[in-house]
Amino acid sequence: MAKVSISEAARLAGKSRTTLHRLIKTGELSVSTGDRNAKMIDISELARVFPDLRINAGEHHNEQVIEQRVTGGVTGVEQENLRLMQEVEHLKTLISSQQSHIDSLKQAMLLIEHKQQSEQVNAEPVAPTKLRSRWVFWRK
Repeated sequence: MAKVSISEAARLAGKSRTTLHRLIKTGELSVSTGDRNAKMIDISELARVFPDLRINAGEHHNEQVIEQRVTGGVTGVEQENLRLMQEVEHLKTLISSQQSHIDSLKQAMLLIEHKQQSEQVNAEPVAPTKLRSRWVFWRK
């Protein structure tokens, strides 16, 4: 029978690669070496360890689904195109609303800056205090 890699065997069995490595280590699943000393698992060995394994039925089902997608692809592409166009319009409205929010924040900043400038102009000037030297206490 055919031999598959550990990764492919894990996909076929619906188990993780770690699980298969653990089964190999405990001796519950036997392996052989393939090209370049890669560990290969015989499909019949997978079927022995995992009795609910359905190799042919699953592959045939996948081929049917692929064929259905190809023949019915025109409507699927049109639906995807429509969905993407709607998403683009939604994103445009979001950008527009964010831009208007940024503009309002800019206006608020200008008002705040203007208010601060007018407060500085209207404020009474502070008379400078006369500074005394640190060494003044020697003169007394």
